[in-house]
Amino acid sequence: MNLPYDKTCPKSIEQYSQKLINHSFRDVLAWYFKNQNELENKIKELNKNNKGGLGNLIEEYFFLKKPDNKAEADFKEAGVELKVTPYEIKKDGSYAAGERLVLSMIPYDKNIEKEFFESDIYDKIKLMLLILYLRDREIPRLDYKIGLSKLFRLVKDLNKNDLNIIIEDYNKISQKIQDGLAHKLSEGDTMYLGACTKSSDSSKTKEQYNNIKNPAKPRAFSLKTKFMSNLINNFFEKKEENEAIFKTYKLDNQTFEEKVINKLSKFYGKDEIWLKDKFKITSKAKHLYSILTLQMLGVKSDNALEFEKAGIEIKAIRIEENGKIIESMSFPSFKIKEFVKESFEESNLYNFFSESKFLFVCFKKTGETYKFIGAKFWNMPTDILEKKVKKEWNLYQKAFRYGIEFQMINNKVYNNLPKSSDTKIIHIRPHAIKSAYHIINSAINTQKPFIKGNLERDGDTLPNGDIMTKQCFWLNNDFVASLVSELRWLERLNFLLGLVGLGLG
Repeated sequence: MNLPYDKTCPKSIEQYSQKLINHSFRDVLAWYFKNQNELENKIKELNKNNKGGLGNLIEEYFFLKKPDNKAEADFKEAGVELKVTPYEIKKDGSYAAGERLVLSMIPYDKNIEKEFFESDIYDKIKLMLLILYLRDREIPRLDYKIGLSKLFRLVKDLNKNDLNIIIEDYNKISQKIQDGLAHKLSEGDTMYLGACTKSSDSSKTKEQYNNIKNPAKPRAFSLKTKFMSNLINNFFEKKEENEAIFKTYKLDNQTFEEKVINKLSKFYGKDEIWLKDKFKITSKAKHLYSILTLQMLGVKSDNALEFEKAGIEIKAIRIEENGKIIESMSFPSFKIKEFVKESFEESNLYNFFSESKFLFVCFKKTGETYKFIGAKFWNMPTDILEKKVKKEWNLYQKAFRYGIEFQMINNKVYNNLPKSSDTKIIHIRPHAIKSAYHIINSAINTQKPFIKGNLERDGDTLPNGDIMTKQCFWLNNDFVASLVSELRWLERLNFLLGLVGLGLG
């Protein structure tokens, strides 16, 4: 077959792909299927299998080549890998990746290469044709339009800092596999290059070459969603970026996390009054401790560039004088009617914790102020997420599915959701500042429907049509305390060393 492009030339492939811009997937099918009946049958077939397949559609019906699952690049003669991926436009006009960019399966059946530039994954993705389509969930997916098609050279088009962090990420993933710990891999282990789960069957596992006793879930190398969002924004238009923590990031015997903690350690023992004075901060905002943390890292913008690209969240933890943590840690709200339909392995909470990394910064109350005593990076370990968190998640899903019961006591509404005292790691409670209810169908000890608050702003609809205050997941305060217990010991050690002039702060 004579192809409308030179399959040996990356530039020819890219130039041909420009025809796609501002056209939909339906247009691509119409170009290929000249017979109207064939076109309509193909559209029906694709609509029936309403998940995935858009990349294969482009490969088969636009580039006129049969998709395959070979480890080599899609256009092997040109060394070009084809990647078709969604983006969305946010309310502020900026772009967001629709999902992580899955690159290639991680092999468990052989020893993985130690060096990134000698690895199969580098050979596959060193030159990619990225085709980006605008996802609009209000229209049929075949009507999604392609907004950009661009050759992306990993080494040439990435700045040196990003490339070095990706290499460091690869080293972390490959080391776990070499150590026979693929079953402990988590996407949150790394910064930009992740090891995401990749199987339609959540219970499926594969034997490890270096540890036959512990099979591991199939995983793939991927570029994380936040990293892809930054990349896409720069594809469309060069945007003003946040400040970086490291102007030059070099690979050495310290990881990114270790370098950040070293920077922060210079301020151990300083209280918030001293820090606010040093950095000339007058803000009393709720995110004051995040501002102080960024300032300690030398960043004056709203976020650190590396944190933005990696999706790292700064979480402040305030420890009282008695060593207790009063506040639990909240996460984004969810839609109850969507939550009850989810399976755990495909749930928003699973995706959030499997991909996210956090920087905990701990401030302990001393007199009338709080003193900075330490910081640590943390991501949810796979075994905790897939066993303990899953069990507690199921507990709440069952409660919503079976129906929430409400009671009015002293003019306050109570429900029968499990409390934080019933769980070890996560619990659900209101996300909105003000409560909102419209209760008709659920049990409540009043004689007429109960209505309260701003339902549109603060309410969320239950499966039976009632409305309750928006809910979100929280990490239990006792669990958070256990995560930072070593920082409290560090604070005590620092105090003792300070008595003899050897303090760390």
